[in-house]
Amino acid sequence: MSDAARTFAFDAHAALAVSTATVAAGVSMAVRPVRLMLNVRGDPDDAELERALRERFGVTLAREPNTAVGAGATRILWLGPDEWLLVSDDTTLEAPAGIGIGIGNGTVTEVSHGRAALRVSGPQVRAALAKGCPLDLHPREFPLNRCAQTAIAKIAVLIDHVHPDMFDLYCSRSYAGSFWHWLTDAAAEYGCRIEGHQAA
Repeated sequence: MSDAARTFAFDAHAALAVSTATVAAGVSMAVRPVRLMLNVRGDPDDAELERALRERFGVTLAREPNTAVGAGATRILWLGPDEWLLVSDDTTLEAPAGIGIGIGNGTVTEVSHGRAALRVSGPQVRAALAKGCPLDLHPREFPLNRCAQTAIAKIAVLIDHVHPDMFDLYCSRSYAGSFWHWLTDAAAEYGCRIEGHQAA
């Protein structure tokens, strides 16, 4: 799959958007050009899977439920007891060819075409997300490197707390337009700045 077709489903919306921020933006939004997304399945206690992931992608598994671990431009998010999502901006990494390719004693499947990625940040980002998200995103309840699958504005979203006041959001490409319009509307009252592509 070409880079242009991968995960940049928010690009067209960002290109047409108008920032509502005047002096200081309460919320900033940027398209995340994630180059690679892999669904990883396997036994978290399998040393061979762990070794293969470390050697091939430079990451280890997130073992605690609803957490994420990262190494450089690559990050792996816990989705379930035997399932993770690996996301990377590393241009040197390539997806395995085929579907359900074995890695160690587990499998990896490229899902880059399935999700759109967006980075939101700023001092009012939690207030904007709270308009449609049932999770308590206060740092006491949702600290750094916490991730969760939830619904925001009735749209299934995977949320990852990557830096203070900064979250990466992943939703189905088919809902990218609806999610973009909801989020820009939710953020407008705080001043919403639309930025270009955002690297990890």
